[in-house]
Amino acid sequence: MQKEIENIEVDGKIKVSRDRPIKSIVKTITWRIIASATTFGLAMFFFGSDPNAAQKATGVALAESVIKMILYFFHERAWAQLRWGRMMVIIRRNRRRSLRSIQRLILNRAS
Repeated sequence: MQKEIENIEVDGKIKVSRDRPIKSIVKTITWRIIASATTFGLAMFFFGSDPNAAQKATGVALAESVIKMILYFFHERAWAQLRWGRMMVIIRRNRRRSLRSIQRLILNRAS
């Protein structure tokens, strides 16, 4: 999903900053690393050598859900602060191109 970061109007043109697809890929990989490390740490903490695996698995599932939601929130906010991976797109006003044509143009340049 591309988010409009900043809109600047200059001389009848609108410049829109958008995230490039590579930023989403890197963001996905870094989040998966954080999530996997969290799951591993929680499993090591809860299971150990205790035979009460079902109770501990429930604890892992509940703790993981809450902790990962909190960590993802801060991860998302950190990525929102980065300027890396953004690109400037210029949309000219008062042209005969339809909105769909402009969207195709933006998507083709982003990939």
